[in-house]
Amino acid sequence: MISPSGMAIAAMTVMLWLVWSDTVRARRPSQILYTVRIALFLVVSGIFILNAIRYPHYFAGTARVLAIVAALVGILGATYFGKRLVGRS
Repeated sequence: MISPSGMAIAAMTVMLWLVWSDTVRARRPSQILYTVRIALFLVVSGIFILNAIRYPHYFAGTARVLAIVAALVGILGATYFGKRLVGRS
């Protein structure tokens, strides 16, 4: 089983890679792709917050900080893609 710290690091890696890949891409993806990314980022953030509240004994010290940072990266990433989606219209 992956520890909460490992899950948070893996989630942040994927989320930051998605944001980075969008910034360097010359052609913009479709609106549905932005919508799916927003939903995924918010779901991942919600799962980290829910698990930190529901299972506090798994999230002690560094794991709690990494989970909070991963949730913030997810919320900020969803905001970034939301602005890109609205900016397209």
